[in-house]
Amino acid sequence: MKKRFSFLFLLFFAFSARASIVLPEVLSENMVLQQNSVIKIWGTSTQKKNVTVRVSWTTTVFSTTCKSDGTFEISIFTPKGSFEKHTISVSDGIPLTLKNILVGEVWFCAGQSNMAMSFSGYRNQPIANAKEEMEKAKEENGIRMFNVEKTATYALTNTIKGKWLVSNSKNLAAFSVVAYYYAQQLQKSLHVPIGIINSSYGGSTIEGWLNQSTVQKYTDYPYTTNIPDSLSQLRPSVMFQGMVRPYRNVRVKGFIWYQGEGNVGRSATYAQKLQDLAYLWRFTFDDPNLPFYAVEIAPYLYESSSEPAKIREAAFKATNELANAGIVCTNDLVPAAEANCIHPSVKKPIGERLGNLSLLKTYHFDTIPALSPEFDHFELTVDSIILFFKNSYEGLQHQGDISGFELGNAAHEFHPVHARIGLKNNTVVIPLEKGTSFHSVRYCFKNYQVGNVKNSVGLPLFPFRTDTWLE
Repeated sequence: MKKRFSFLFLLFFAFSARASIVLPEVLSENMVLQQNSVIKIWGTSTQKKNVTVRVSWTTTVFSTTCKSDGTFEISIFTPKGSFEKHTISVSDGIPLTLKNILVGEVWFCAGQSNMAMSFSGYRNQPIANAKEEMEKAKEENGIRMFNVEKTATYALTNTIKGKWLVSNSKNLAAFSVVAYYYAQQLQKSLHVPIGIINSSYGGSTIEGWLNQSTVQKYTDYPYTTNIPDSLSQLRPSVMFQGMVRPYRNVRVKGFIWYQGEGNVGRSATYAQKLQDLAYLWRFTFDDPNLPFYAVEIAPYLYESSSEPAKIREAAFKATNELANAGIVCTNDLVPAAEANCIHPSVKKPIGERLGNLSLLKTYHFDTIPALSPEFDHFELTVDSIILFFKNSYEGLQHQGDISGFELGNAAHEFHPVHARIGLKNNTVVIPLEKGTSFHSVRYCFKNYQVGNVKNSVGLPLFPFRTDTWLE
């Protein structure tokens, strides 16, 4: 009888030890915490008692009382980032200890398949230099990634599923390539660990990343659209509900966004929706100043010639009108051999450009030349059009003849034209033959057209147009 009692006691104790504190999976071993900030530790306790948190970087003990349903939330401060490995112990009488924790910078990276694309690539669509990168990642370098489990549900949920991965040769195959190179670029200047929360869903539309009330402001994508389960990623609000909102307690430094392909065909509302998304996410994460950086969708031979260009234009407009925001150009990264590939193989420059943009605008490394040239205005002379550009740095440049410029006539027909760098190195001159009437000039304003004009630091000129024609 005594042995049986002892056995039952041990069984009960073991069960209680396993079932006491439950934390969301984003709060787990190998995670990266935002440095120099106040973060939240939250979860549930079956004991429904006081909960204490002890961390290895301070002797301060943090405590709170569970609510009647067993949930708790407690705020703790974090130190300056370093590569020192920390521990966190959460206890309601039965401690749960998390190990191998780093403190540094944490970014939330989201979008569709080009953001999700990992070093393993897609079928018949590899990543350039993937093998070499995976072989190099043999040791822990302080870059870690949490891949958010794909969720497409209308139901409000607080469920968090995923796992923090350290960046070694085994795990790199599951890392978002753009996000990894972004983290690498940040680390070169910041010298702290970088944590990435990768919340991406291939084929998703921007409406899926917005909440219901925002989607219902528009008429081009009805919230009640009947979409089958096989295409659940096309449903409005589902990614926001399941892949953004549950992470609102995580302290992040900002957002990276690579999406737009799924909205080709509905460009008219994209600029406003992208701004709405930035405002919504900032509100959701309780910080109206969080940075928001986007990637221009890459050149690709879509069925429509001008719609993809209008999506790029809309994203450019939206991010340029937002505070603490920006966008990087990808016009030079897709060779003709990949014109029919929606997932171009060259991703490293995208991550590097995003990193430099963040270093310039968020971390105030003012000497980093991170901006692509962009159209400013034009002047019309008797025999030429003079185009003026911002962010040329030491001047515009090109290899071979300049390509990508077109002039439009009164019938809205466009034809390639000769162009040259002007005497002022931030200008491009387009000669006008006698009798030529000027109605519009465009640069790479198509589904797929790769130009060759760059600034002095090698960043490509953003596609643009001077007209507002609808076709």
